[in-house]
Amino acid sequence: MNARKWDGAARRSADWDGLRRDPELWYNDGNCLVHLYGQGQSRRGPAFKIPMDALLQTNCRPLLDRFLAASPGSSPSSQCSSDDSYFGQSRERVCELYIPAPANVDRGEAFLYHTATRNFFAWIFGKSLVGVHLGGALVGLLNSMNEFRSPGEDNVQGIIDYMDEEGYADMRNAPDHALAILYFAEHFRFRDLWIDAFAHCTGMNERLIISPGFEFITRTTRALITRSRIEMDLRLDQCGERLSSFLSEDLADSHLGLSSAARAHLDKFRSFLQSYYVAKFGYYPPACENGRAAFPKHIYAQMCSEFHKLYEYMVDKSRNVGDTLPLAHSGGVCVLQNVQAFDQRHKYQPMEHPFPLLPETEDDAKPPANKRFSLIFKADKMKPDPRLVTLAHLVKATNVQDQSLLESTLVRAYRGFEKDCVFYPTKERNEKLSQTDARKVRWILVYTILQTLLSATLVPEEVRDTHNVPYNICVLTAGCPPWKERPYETLLRTQTDQMKLDFEAATTQSPADCEPFTPSEIKPDIDYFAITHARQDSETSSASTTSKKGTVRRALSTLGNMPELRHPKPQRASYHEILVHGYGNGTNNVCITARPATVSPEDSPRKVSSESGSSSMEDLSSRWSNTSFGGADSPLTSASNSRRGSDASVEASKKSIKNFLDRPMSALGLARTPSSVYSESVYSVDQMQPDPLQVKKTEQDFMKVTTEVMVEYEKTDEPIRNIHVAS
Repeated sequence: MNARKWDGAARRSADWDGLRRDPELWYNDGNCLVHLYGQGQSRRGPAFKIPMDALLQTNCRPLLDRFLAASPGSSPSSQCSSDDSYFGQSRERVCELYIPAPANVDRGEAFLYHTATRNFFAWIFGKSLVGVHLGGALVGLLNSMNEFRSPGEDNVQGIIDYMDEEGYADMRNAPDHALAILYFAEHFRFRDLWIDAFAHCTGMNERLIISPGFEFITRTTRALITRSRIEMDLRLDQCGERLSSFLSEDLADSHLGLSSAARAHLDKFRSFLQSYYVAKFGYYPPACENGRAAFPKHIYAQMCSEFHKLYEYMVDKSRNVGDTLPLAHSGGVCVLQNVQAFDQRHKYQPMEHPFPLLPETEDDAKPPANKRFSLIFKADKMKPDPRLVTLAHLVKATNVQDQSLLESTLVRAYRGFEKDCVFYPTKERNEKLSQTDARKVRWILVYTILQTLLSATLVPEEVRDTHNVPYNICVLTAGCPPWKERPYETLLRTQTDQMKLDFEAATTQSPADCEPFTPSEIKPDIDYFAITHARQDSETSSASTTSKKGTVRRALSTLGNMPELRHPKPQRASYHEILVHGYGNGTNNVCITARPATVSPEDSPRKVSSESGSSSMEDLSSRWSNTSFGGADSPLTSASNSRRGSDASVEASKKSIKNFLDRPMSALGLARTPSSVYSESVYSVDQMQPDPLQVKKTEQDFMKVTTEVMVEYEKTDEPIRNIHVAS
């Protein structure tokens, strides 16, 4: 059983074998020797040398009562009667602790027990933990703290502080730490800690499998992590698709009923946002990773921060969802109805303040009647520019008093957009819109975009570290954790009981975990190679006649599952050829086909078409036949090899071809009777071997057997030229 040392600060682990004498727990000025065996059972020597004062300061009284060796003439209980005696004598004498493993345990269980003991001392002195996996070491440490410390100590807070100091609680980009905290929190049912680790495990899902602690996580938790990751990826892709067009489909006419003027202003505001982000990022939508639609994590975060500040700049914090509808919101575009419909459609949590600040209307801005009459005789030059008045009303209907909002470039650009809308209004009559309705339209787009960005960036409130995280952790925790709340005290065990559970978990795995991963492969419907070799073992004791009938029956039954065969169509020559048997017409390649032999009426010949080229033939033969290229050569290979041989091998190749063509065929042409070319030990009568089949392809190319034959004639009185048939 291999143990590793988990260095939390360095974020790495290494093989560890320091149980005999741990240098990290060996202090030269220590006055307490710790032996990992019973007193008088071994002469191996102590494994740790530590100061006794540290044990007393951490209230390890139960540990001393059980394992402190008695001095001659006294008992451990008398030595432990007072802490003052320890402090007074700790520097004057050397104490010894003998901590043996439980009786009747094997070597592996004893090793786990001693590593748990070692980890308890490592916690006291702030050293790194060791163990098969970090999560099991943390669980064992809390059990040891509960067993070896005095009652009333806050061991949970003690181990939480220890994890922070050692760096185990920092799960950012650390799969080992995240799995360890998840295992620890699930074992003792710490909900907030479990959700924190669960979010990081979901973000690093593809890296968890290489961690030693992954196989110790329950199957239910693994399934939840995988499901949460898939859901998060789909949600991020959907957010990217919607934000690429600034919610053009979500705010289309089918979902948002607007007049033509309001629709034109909405498109104008979209164009402004498009131009802003093109100037900011260089292009929009930004480049996505791995062909996905989701934006990069930092783009989501940056856009969410900017739209949140724009929301804060425009929001009316004096009104909530449950308030009565203000008079200004009752006419024109209904803001509340549209944003609520959007939230319900996407199952978003509604915001607390769904209303924007609206500018004053002309009726609200009119002075009282008595003042109007007093000013009626004033000169017209004292009348302010109505555009400046409108712009002042727009600026007043914002939270401009919060100067921190003006630090956002999007907020400053939005103020410029409103100014342009006032000073450079549209000239189209059907596109004119009041400033109040225009503010409502802009608010609906800002609200819906912010809700979409929040769904892509908002992390659970239980997650502590959210900065400098390179992966997405915006997971949904509905239905998590997969257990009911329970006091952790009921889950505590003794170090001995925990040792047995850890040993069983480390040595016993489910069959699914033990089976190695084998990649899937595509195979033909009928594997003749496997079928033939299976028959060789199963049919040795059966009669040859029975074997032949069974093989033919199986071959006939499998014809329906074979790939569709396609034979080449005969091509009619455009001229009358003069053919010489065995030599062709002297110009084209020679194609030798098998002449059907005389067969019985119940037998029917099967045409075989082959394509030239050894590579294609080897590929099909390896998939469809049992012919071994390392064994005896077939007529095909003999004929092809003759081209590379001498002239003396030509006669042998022709003879081999002749023997191959003249031998009889069995039913359906699936097998031939053995000849001298094939080995009878492999290709016997009982083993009816199918020839390579031709699979239908999309292209019009077929396999054919070709050969190159050089024929020379003896000189006679009449001059005869050499005939060279090239393939």
